[in-house]
Amino acid sequence: MEIPVPLDLAALLLSGHCQGRTLDTDEELAKLDRLAERVDVKTLSGVVECLFGELGFAGDEVQYFSPENSYLDKVIERKRGIPITLALLIMEVARRCSVPVFGVGMPGHFLVGDSQDPDVFIDPFRGKLITQLEAQQMFRRMHPSAEFNTDYLAMVTNQAILTRVLNNLRLIRMKARSPKDLIPILELSLCFEQPSIAEARQLASALEALGRTDEAARRMEEIADRASQGEATELRTLATRLWSQLN
Repeated sequence: MEIPVPLDLAALLLSGHCQGRTLDTDEELAKLDRLAERVDVKTLSGVVECLFGELGFAGDEVQYFSPENSYLDKVIERKRGIPITLALLIMEVARRCSVPVFGVGMPGHFLVGDSQDPDVFIDPFRGKLITQLEAQQMFRRMHPSAEFNTDYLAMVTNQAILTRVLNNLRLIRMKARSPKDLIPILELSLCFEQPSIAEARQLASALEALGRTDEAARRMEEIADRASQGEATELRTLATRLWSQLN
């Protein structure tokens, strides 16, 4: 089920929650409006030239795995990001300029597609237009042993985009062994339909590591109510184990 919230607002709410702070979303949305106003030529190439040429947005070559690169407000502020957040920026500025584009979830490198020309894509990290052949070549350089599938260049949903942002953040926080920072990411990931039992277990472990065992038990029971029958049983068993530690 698609998230009934505009992509720009959803990305900002995600950013605020994962940073543990309240964003002024009206002001952040206004920043996107002002970026769109800077685009003189309301075409796809005009949007790219304005953002990456005139305004200096670029992929973060120095701190690629910084969490800030996954937060839309920070990307706007720092003018640096990773492919998916820079793609999100392009999509929302393009939408404001009435330029039709879509997100492309190619494994390993998110792209933006031109809705009017199936052979035109944007590499957001480098801020340049590329062809379908160049996109395939990029995939093969990243995955030399994998076979390219044309479905990799298909449009993805807003929910898929947000899930990918959350997955990036989850991996960063797991690598940093930071339970406190991991919890809000998992909370959002588990809001979607058919919650992942692996992520539910991660949330329980992170809460338990911070001494919040009762909260972990309650969360497992809540998630079990939305899970499939087999997974619900496993989650309720986990909740029972957690509750037993408090007696």
